Amino acid sequence: MKKIIIIFSVVLILATTGTSGFGLSFFQIYIASPLLLSILLVLIKTKNSKLNLIVAWAGLFSGILALAPYYSSYTYTGNDGQVGLIYAVMPFYQLAFMLIVAAIAWNFTHKNSAQT
Repeated sequence: MKKIIIIFSVVLILATTGTSGFGLSFFQIYIASPLLLSILLVLIKTKNSKLNLIVAWAGLFSGILALAPYYSSYTYTGNDGQVGLIYAVMPFYQLAFMLIVAAIAWNFTHKNSAQT
């Protein structure tokens, strides 16, 4: 399970950074940060590893959903700043989605652990 998350995250990192065309820079790390966080959550051993797996899967899912805007901006021929806006905002949306999933999952896992 963990290897699948890592492999798919690396593939998505290569896909998203490949569509940016900016070369290797801090911006590439910024774009890939939600997927890097997914890999980090899988590798870290914590008391509540189920929560880490849920959030890592959410990061992977948000990375898959983000491929559509990244690819559309890659094929966009205009020069009105739309591409820059997608690359600037999309990682925030991905991290916000992961945070919401983490809060919901923590609430469920915390209630279940309190009842046992």
